[in-house]
Amino acid sequence: MLQQNPFPSTVPLAPDDLKLLQKFLQAWCEENGVDATAESAADVASALIDWYQFKVHDRSILKLEPEEVEPVTDRLQQLVRQLDNS
Repeated sequence: MLQQNPFPSTVPLAPDDLKLLQKFLQAWCEENGVDATAESAADVASALIDWYQFKVHDRSILKLEPEEVEPVTDRLQQLVRQLDNS
């Protein structure tokens, strides 16, 4: 079930933040075989937003272009290619 954080973020999410979080959610759904409209996907989306707003101290690290990050496994390489195509 979705839970609202009682301490709102002082920094609003920008469109590029939302796009990045959507890519993370799509990758999670793909990896776990979950439809993006499922309740479990909504729970993960909520957790991603909370994590991004309150626990990530350097957001720029997450915004590296895929060619700047060397994928370690074949599965990770496949997910990165899928994210590039979306």
